[in-house]
Formats: sequence, structure tokens, C-alpha cells
Amino acid sequence: MAWWRGVAVAVTTLAMAACGGGASGAGPRPVGASPAGGGTASATASTPAGSPTCRAQGGTAAVASPQHVRTIATGQTGWFSSPGLVDLDGDGTLEIVAPDYSTFVYGASGDRLGAGTAGKGRVYAPAVVADLDGDDVTDIVAGGNDGTVAAYEFRDRRLRVKPGWPASTCSGGQCPETRGMAAGDLDHDGRIEVVVSTTNTSRTGSQVFVFTPDGKLYHPPGAPETSWPRYNTRSGPGNDATFNGAGNHGFGAYGENVGIANLDDDPDLEIVVTYDNHAINVFNPDGTSVLASDWFTNRNSKYRGERLGWGQFIRWLDPAVEEAHYHRHTGSWPSVKTTMWLQWTASPPSMADLDGDGHAEVIGLPNAEMREPYQTQGYAVTAFDGAQDGGARSARRHAGFERPVLSAKPAARQSGDWYPPTGIPAPTLVDLTGDGRPEIVSAVPDGRVYAVSPDGTLLWRYDYANGAAKTYGSEVVAADLNRDGTPELVFGTYALHAGAGRLVVLSASGEPLSDTRLPKQRTDGNGIGIAAAPSIGDLDADGALEIVTSSIDHGLDVFTVPGSGTACLPWPTGRGSTLRAGTAR
Repeated sequence: MAWWRGVAVAVTTLAMAACGGGASGAGPRPVGASPAGGGTASATASTPAGSPTCRAQGGTAAVASPQHVRTIATGQTGWFSSPGLVDLDGDGTLEIVAPDYSTFVYGASGDRLGAGTAGKGRVYAPAVVADLDGDDVTDIVAGGNDGTVAAYEFRDRRLRVKPGWPASTCSGGQCPETRGMAAGDLDHDGRIEVVVSTTNTSRTGSQVFVFTPDGKLYHPPGAPETSWPRYNTRSGPGNDATFNGAGNHGFGAYGENVGIANLDDDPDLEIVVTYDNHAINVFNPDGTSVLASDWFTNRNSKYRGERLGWGQFIRWLDPAVEEAHYHRHTGSWPSVKTTMWLQWTASPPSMADLDGDGHAEVIGLPNAEMREPYQTQGYAVTAFDGAQDGGARSARRHAGFERPVLSAKPAARQSGDWYPPTGIPAPTLVDLTGDGRPEIVSAVPDGRVYAVSPDGTLLWRYDYANGAAKTYGSEVVAADLNRDGTPELVFGTYALHAGAGRLVVLSASGEPLSDTRLPKQRTDGNGIGIAAAPSIGDLDADGALEIVTSSIDHGLDVFTVPGSGTACLPWPTGRGSTLRAGTAR
């Protein structure tokens, strides 16, 4: 279970991908980021690309260190909401969408254009920024911490509450915090749905909601009105109480735990959600769960032999344990006292085609726990096959990931030790070698960044904490910063000690290129530095890239990178794009 579920201390995000493939969906594109070889991908893309491959623009100079341009003091605490860099008004420059507690919009030069306050409490997860309903007006959707999800329109350079919103995620007697958000056109009707995951722990409450562009619960054409939210407590076909006999059950999703991609044989998109009950599930657009391969069957005598759904079983680190328990039904039932299970408390799913076969895999970095009370032994780099080809390998371990790379053991946190919150091990999927297949990169809470090949081999790791206690890294973003055709990796750090906030740039091979201490850092009991993924884009349309960071303690910082260009931004913001879907487009 998560140790960091406390309420935040009182108050004292997203360029679109463009690089040989384009952005992650419909909606505005950043200025000056024309993709090579095609236009912007739509939110109806059927399968996430393996990874956009950068093309050289004639750059031969070394990567320049980011140069600080300005600090924008928001006056509020920032959490994990990656800034959004989008041309909201069509004037050729990018605005900055920065949800803290208010949802701020700033111009490229730092002037405040609006502050949305329809949501309640802090905004934890990155906000979705897209034209949800195809009316050529950009929408901003941000989740609060008391069951509210607010949506705004940016019209006439003003932020206005979108008709039909805010929406509510209250259920089971709880009004939980939104910790995850993603968006996509699930059914290809030209309208983008918004998926929200929450911290609900009630036995009768739901963790996952899907909303239409006008703030109503989503029900696909022909589907019953019990489609969403999930899990539900209803019996009968298509509902969770009696799914495969045993039923479906969830428990709290605490860290950007949702993604969207096509993971089966139909053209519609599936929703992937991870939970704090050791489960990862894949939903169809109508809310029903996708079945795992018939290799996985229920061992419980009451439901023996029933094919399991993705979300109906605990994942264990050792593949032999899963084979004995879920396939052969032999030996003692596994125990966390003696073997490691995979816990998805704050582990977001990302999706990409790792092997170039046209099928997306599901990638995550759950923490591997053992003993009671549970102790994290490391973070496992996992990849599971989707449900394509009739689901023959659905939820099976992807080739090369049978025995996942395991990080070092992080320092233990004590109960009640909430701040700073532990970093979210979000998988960034980016082609580092130029072969068209994505590597998996993540800043892990053991104080290191890991890079793993699409074949499951550890390539390198970089120590960003240097032994400092409770020092964590943001999600890693990627862009070609010197126009040589190879992407660089960018992330921030945070802790509680003075000066903990740093902006770090690594090469594709994990070599440090720059390590910049943030200016104007303050003392803050929540944390000091950058927990949210930085965002990269050309703010002022001068052809060079800016990096925008959101800090816990002192607001936003804008940096420019001399000698950079806009041709390749394969993972330029939190969760890959302003749809926050966990894909590179």
C-alpha cells in the first residue's frame, strides 16, 4: 500500500510530439514543430508507433547548457502536473498551461492570461489540453482533490469554464483526488473522451471515470449506462460484480495510473489502469475488462479454470511463480513473505510497439515488494503483450522481459513521512539508438535514471541523487537539443534540502551534459525542486527550444537552449503529449 496518501500541506503543463510521426492526437500543435514525413497524428491513431526517429538538421556543435530566461512566480505549490505548451489562440506563439491549485495560463513572455478556479484543491496529474469536441477552441481539463474535474475553454484570450463542467468523481461515500488523467477518441467519432483515475478506496466506490466533452459520463453507442465508472458493483453481463464469476475489484490509483492505446484487434482504443492492489487492468471503451490469455486461469476452487481478466490477478516478479500459480495450478500458493509481487501504487502504464510487429505492448515500472509490512526491494521494468491476434498472448510477458530488470532497493520511507512525495516511475519511450524501436527510460525512486532496451536489457543507469536522502527525479522528457539527429533526455530533481531543484540533461547514452541549479529556490515543507515532468517547445517561434519547468516551491522556470531546433520532440512533455495517454503520439 502507498505510504504517501496524505493531504497536501496548505498552499504557501505539454508540447505535442513531432518527429517523423507527429503528435498524440487531435487538438492544437506547437508552433515550429513540423513533423518530418507527415502531419500531426490524430487522437484516433490505432496503434502507438514504436518511436519517432530523429533526423539530423545539420547540427554538429555540442549540446548547449540551458540558459535561464525567467521565473514565473505562481504563488502556489506545484505537484506532478507537467506544464502544457500549446498555441491556444493561434497567434503563432505558445501559451503555458500550468495547473497548481488554480489552473494558470501564461503567455510566452510570462504574462498571466487566466486562472481557472472551478476545480477544488491541488491539481496533481498533468492536465489534458486538446480540442475535445472539434469546435476549434482549445480545452483544458484538470482534476482536483475533492472529486471535481474541471474543464475550461480558452476563448478571446480568456479562460472560461466549459459548459457541462465541472464533473464529479464522487462515489461509494468518497470524493477522491484525481491522480491520473488521459484522453483519446475512444470510438473514432471525432470527439475526445477524458479518462480519470482516482484514489477511491471504498468497496462500493469506483476508481476510473470516463467523461464526454460536455462533462457527462461516457457510454458508447449501444452500450448500457453502466459502462462507466468502473469498477461497478452491478451483476450481470458486462458488469464487474460477477465478471468471470470472481468479479473485478480496485483500490486507489495514486500516481498518473492511466494510459490509452489500441491493444486488441478492433479499431477502438483501450484504457489501461494500474492500482494499489497489485493489479493492472485493460478496459474496452464500454467499461468491460479485456481477458488475459487463456494461459492464465483461476486457481480458486470456486472458479477453477475460468480464464482470468487482466485485472483479476496479482503479478509476481518471478515468472516461475506465475506459471505454477496461474497456469499449472501446482505447489503452495505464493506469499509476499517469501517472494516478490509487483505493486502498481504509483506506476503509470505507457504503450509502444517494442519489436516492430505493429502491436503495442504495455510497459510499466511497478515496485517489487516482499515481507510484511511490505518493503520495496526495487522497481521492475516490465512489458506485457497486448490482446491482439485474438488475445493469444494477452498479458503474457513480452519477449526479453521474462525476468525484468530490477532497480536497486530504495531507502525505506516510514509511515506518516509524506514529504517530499516519492517520485513517480513513469516510463518514457524514446528511440535512443536510431533503429526505430523505443528504449524505456525512467527516473526511479532509488535515485537513478535507468535505460532499458526494447529487448529487455539494461543499457545504462545514471545516479542523479548522489547519495542525498529522499531525493527524487521527475518523469524524463526527450528532444533533440543540438539538431544532430539524436535525442537528449531532460528531467528535474527535488528533495527537502536547500538547492535540491536541478534541471539535468543527459545524452542518449546516459552521459551528463549539463546539471543546472534552479534560481530563486525557496524553503518548502512539501519539497524543493521539480517533481513534474518538464515540457519542451518553441515558446516564442524563434526556431529554438525552450524548457519550461514547474517547481514545488517557487513557480515556473523558463530556459532556452542555444543551437536547438524544433524538428524532433519525441517525448516533449509529461506522459508523451498533451493527451497524457502514455504514448509517443
